[in-house]
Amino acid sequence: MRQILAIVLLLFLGNLTAWSQDHYDPKKALSSEELFLKQNNTNRIIASPGQKYLVLDASPVIGGFHRYRFFPGDNIKFRMRNETIRFNETIAGVTDSSFSIAVINEAVGRMDYQEVLLKDVRLLKVSRQIPFISQAAPLLPLAGLIYIGADFFNKGVDNKRYTTDGSSLIVGGSLMAAGFFCYKLTFSSLKINGRNKLKVLETY
Repeated sequence: MRQILAIVLLLFLGNLTAWSQDHYDPKKALSSEELFLKQNNTNRIIASPGQKYLVLDASPVIGGFHRYRFFPGDNIKFRMRNETIRFNETIAGVTDSSFSIAVINEAVGRMDYQEVLLKDVRLLKVSRQIPFISQAAPLLPLAGLIYIGADFFNKGVDNKRYTTDGSSLIVGGSLMAAGFFCYKLTFSSLKINGRNKLKVLETY
């Protein structure tokens, strides 16, 4: 079993190394401003000074403080107070106390715009790319399943197949739990409250 675990860890580390090599080229290194503009998608609209945009200052229990920015053209996932609908729309515009989203009205075949007041937003779904942690989120649970499956299908110390022991379950379960922890750091559902504040800022 130690050999199997070593193989899983080597595959995991090899994937991270390859990812780092494939994604870093000194000649293509971006400036801090370019990185800022590319952190979400490329549809954001930043035309001139005075452009309003949404800011979520989040201080979750796990992960520490982080500022999320949403410009017109960005996709935003949120839920409103006293509603069960999950919105996943594009920001069309931002004012001092609200933002508008573009909604396709299929009944009449046109694009409508719905205004959403900041005070009515209950929850925002956000994501952030954390080096190594974000890549580990899907890999660690898979490694845990492989480890438990290898122990189950291969002969163990009792020379029997289709059996496993507590130590294998602990190791495999720990890998899956670590993957879940990495996933929660990468993808979060943040309630708007005293710790997580949604507001509007302007470019300058």
